[in-house]
Amino acid sequence: MDGVLKSWAVPKGFSYTPSVKKLAVQTEDHPLAYTEFHGVIPKGEYGGGTMTIWDRGRYELLKVEDGPKAVADGKLEFRLMGKKLRGEWHLVKTRSEKHEWILFKARDRYAREEADKAPFFELADAVHQELASPRPFMEPGDTVDAFSDPDWLFEVEFAGRRASLIVEPEQASLEAQDGSVLRFASLDKVIAEGETLRCERAVIDGVLVATDDKQRPSRPELDKALAGESDQPIVFYAFDVLFFEEWDLTPLPLIDRKQLLSTLIPRLAHILFVDHVLARGEDFCEVTKSAGLSSVIAKRARSVYRDGESPEWRRIRIDVDDTSRSGDLVATLKNRPTDRKIQFTNLDKIFWPEDGYTKGDLIRYYESVADVILPYLRERPSHMLRYPDGIHGKAFYQKDAPDHIPDWVETESIASDSKGESIRYIIVNNRDTLVLLANLASIDIHPWFSRRGSLDSPDWAIFDLDPDGSPFPDVVKIARTLGRVLRGIGLRPYLKTSGATGLHIYVPVKPGYTYDQTKVFCEAVSIHVAKEHREIATVERVVSRRRGKVYIDYLQNRRGQTIVPAYIVRPRPKAPVSTPLDWDELDLDLDPTHYTIRTIHDRLDTLGDLFDGALRDPQDLLPAIDLFQKNFLSS
Repeated sequence: MDGVLKSWAVPKGFSYTPSVKKLAVQTEDHPLAYTEFHGVIPKGEYGGGTMTIWDRGRYELLKVEDGPKAVADGKLEFRLMGKKLRGEWHLVKTRSEKHEWILFKARDRYAREEADKAPFFELADAVHQELASPRPFMEPGDTVDAFSDPDWLFEVEFAGRRASLIVEPEQASLEAQDGSVLRFASLDKVIAEGETLRCERAVIDGVLVATDDKQRPSRPELDKALAGESDQPIVFYAFDVLFFEEWDLTPLPLIDRKQLLSTLIPRLAHILFVDHVLARGEDFCEVTKSAGLSSVIAKRARSVYRDGESPEWRRIRIDVDDTSRSGDLVATLKNRPTDRKIQFTNLDKIFWPEDGYTKGDLIRYYESVADVILPYLRERPSHMLRYPDGIHGKAFYQKDAPDHIPDWVETESIASDSKGESIRYIIVNNRDTLVLLANLASIDIHPWFSRRGSLDSPDWAIFDLDPDGSPFPDVVKIARTLGRVLRGIGLRPYLKTSGATGLHIYVPVKPGYTYDQTKVFCEAVSIHVAKEHREIATVERVVSRRRGKVYIDYLQNRRGQTIVPAYIVRPRPKAPVSTPLDWDELDLDLDPTHYTIRTIHDRLDTLGDLFDGALRDPQDLLPAIDLFQKNFLSS
């Protein structure tokens, strides 16, 4: 507007829930160059500090043509067309003299309630393109026996008719593979619900389904319903999204496309999201059989969408009989006990006396979240911290796998420089091993930063913030500064609670860096931040010399060192969980004890795994080191 960027600071971030009002403080106008600026603004200049561009897109003013006048009058209504911010928003000035405004979401297609899944717009690999006609469907290549693999996800294959749901601003439609529009009166309810999805343009891959008298999907029943010969309701089961707004999503990994799709579908009766299970294909097929369904599709979780048959999709046939029943497959699977390989003991033993949680509660927790924990443990040498008498009893570390451990547990012998002999580490590659360790009273598990096959090359550079008795708001302040510095040198850090009293910041690094290199990098950044906050921060390793300051621990970046991964339980009152955070959640009133084995499931259901970028977003440190030296060390 008027050749400048009108600007507001939004300290608490954005909400897609219209009833949630956010404070927005109007700041000085910024030059248009800020639309491209990414880096460090020198101290003493306006906006001094690190700056990164979080989202970029177009805006459109609503109801007014004169934008500067609307700003002067204190009321702006506008549409945003970015990757992360979409739809209509309002800015209204308060009566305060401090340039304070209120920012909130209008009730449009993108709006949602707080209990709904948060938006997922991680579209970095998407290709900008206008909405295209449906492309040939991706199909399974081979038919195989049931298998389990952490790189694959598993979905029910519903007997029905494959179709594309086309969402456009003013209408929705269903199309067959040849592009012909499916014009059946029995599809009116599906199409009407398609016009309520949380997007203006999309192509969604799925299948039209009607059920028989046993509530099983049936192609003959669907054909009768389409022809108007049956009043059986038709449901569109959506399992993939290929286009979204202005982007072709087919180059994105399937797991990301599905996460986006799950956030686009509100609670509907005739359009349902096809959920999946990661890794546990054999178990999933067993439960699918018990539900009376005859086919599962296995898909490589990080596969892109291709036309026609693909080896990255496989069909698994299942023999069913009349004794099978229908049911909620995913819910049944999540509640399925792990009892085939493990003889559980002392399940009623109290591990958390103040809270009443038992060893059985610990095992059930790890069973329920295994799918999100295992990617952070896979192929990593790990050791246990065992609490056989609960969190207040005697505890001991155990690096060497016990002699009595079952032979199906994977281990890796690694030479120990300090002991002069090899240590047989446990490799937690599957759900059964994870639950076994919980049965051995290992409340938390400690994996290496690197994996088998590349033990000398860490996957992460990590900053471990230990309050050491200082108030937690001080930890938050240090984490904020570390985040700004890292983003200012072009990196994308990931944040989580330690599950105890501190915070962890991860920078995933590309293969090839050594522990010495990541440690030197983390040391330089830590020293800089400690100097900037010398009154509350330190890198002093000797505890007696820290004087109650927040300890920025970079020395963890060494071969053989470990750190608790995301979603691991900690042996502390309330059974807290190491929990990923969005950087916008980093408030001074943040309370890490809020995230426990009782609360984490709702958070996962709502937000998904906020930390998965630590696994799939490897970054090159050399350009960041160069920027750090220029911007911070040269002065």
